[in-house]
Amino acid sequence: MHEPGGHYRVVQGKDVGSNGTLSLDGMVRISEVPGKGPPDILGAGELILQTRGLSYRAAVVPQVPAPMVAAGSLFILRPDPTRISAEYLVFFLNLPATQGVLRQKATGSTIPNLRRSAIEEVQVPLPSLSDQHQLVELGRLVRRQADIAERLNALRLEELHFLATGRADNATPQR
Repeated sequence: MHEPGGHYRVVQGKDVGSNGTLSLDGMVRISEVPGKGPPDILGAGELILQTRGLSYRAAVVPQVPAPMVAAGSLFILRPDPTRISAEYLVFFLNLPATQGVLRQKATGSTIPNLRRSAIEEVQVPLPSLSDQHQLVELGRLVRRQADIAERLNALRLEELHFLATGRADNATPQR
């Protein structure tokens, strides 16, 4: 149950963006985390991975002032920073080809679900940390280019609408 003044933010699948970020706006807040013992607080640099549905997006947990906990439908991944960058792992997991592999590994007929063992079977290529950072930056540039192309297309469609309505206004009425 959402408590606007709650101490904890609850990360849910809807908060995981396709660009590898968490949307902090609109996160559910709670005052107490159910369960026994202290809550498993998410740390900056850890990963969240969706496990249910048709998309299995991953995101890096940012440094935020309010503590965050993950909903039960998410996996928390803690990559070894000496071997793999969290941003690179998110980049790799969110690639369309990797998403296809994850969809094939999902089980369940109504709502597909990923098991932890399926995630552990995914082969993640490990270039050098320097190359990982370069690949992440290249991925950002590709996403930015796609966003620009999408915006340009929307503007072109608006322009076509303006031309069509302008020509219709100037046309002589048919009798």
